[in-house]
Amino acid sequence: MLSYKRPLKIDDLNANHYMVSVHKYGFFLCREGTARILLGSNTYQISRNYLCIYAPNTFFQILEKSPDLKGILEEDDVKTYHPVLSPIDIRKRLQVRNSPCVKISEMQADEMIRLYNMVRENGQSTTAKDNLPAKHKELTETTRADCMRYLRYALCLKVLEVYFCNTPVEAMPQTKEDTILNRFLVSVYENCHRQRMVQYYANEQHLSPYYFSSIIRERSGQSALQWIGNVTMTFSRQYLKCSEMSIKEIADRLNFPDQSTFGRYFKHHEGCSPSEFRERRLQD
Repeated sequence: MLSYKRPLKIDDLNANHYMVSVHKYGFFLCREGTARILLGSNTYQISRNYLCIYAPNTFFQILEKSPDLKGILEEDDVKTYHPVLSPIDIRKRLQVRNSPCVKISEMQADEMIRLYNMVRENGQSTTAKDNLPAKHKELTETTRADCMRYLRYALCLKVLEVYFCNTPVEAMPQTKEDTILNRFLVSVYENCHRQRMVQYYANEQHLSPYYFSSIIRERSGQSALQWIGNVTMTFSRQYLKCSEMSIKEIADRLNFPDQSTFGRYFKHHEGCSPSEFRERRLQD
């Protein structure tokens, strides 16, 4: 069955939602406002018509934003875009990963938005087929699926075409504090399955926990402990939504002492139990 995935919202880039693009390709086109973002291991200042592309297992986090920040945000699984991306020279793919931001023209932005809207409209459209024979229903669904696939391919090609027509923007110079933050975020992503104590991450950078925590809060607006919880929850939600692992298996994967401890941790951060979260996602 063809399923419609709701458009992502700007708030989805907060740490407790889509901070790490696990198994995802995506892009963000800024249309209003300004933001300071962490993309990969670098920081960028973006404004109108800045296009930011992210690859699987890449950090994409809005660190600061103006109240009027708006734009379009799109992402999908690796397998969806593989037919489009696989023929592209590896050097060009590495360029996108290493230099992910470009400033594009108003005309290029309009072209992207038109295709983006076509994808969204096709995804939301429903076909009145209750009175059709079963084989016609299947044909209609197949046709819609093919249409969605080609529209996504067209959007992906347009994003890449626009990217390579422009010169990548340089990342902001990193201060010592920025380096500490970025190293911490990468380490949390790699180690939160095993380590959820601030002391561990402070020790990695040979800093006292107090000094380390003060830098993380100053540069990101959140405490180190909040970040650790947010990244752990990113993995927890991903496992619950996209895997067939049992809740006990997820608790083991994340190195919790037992399923009950994981359940309490999850409910503290999400406001519902893991089983309730999974059930709710199945009904979406």
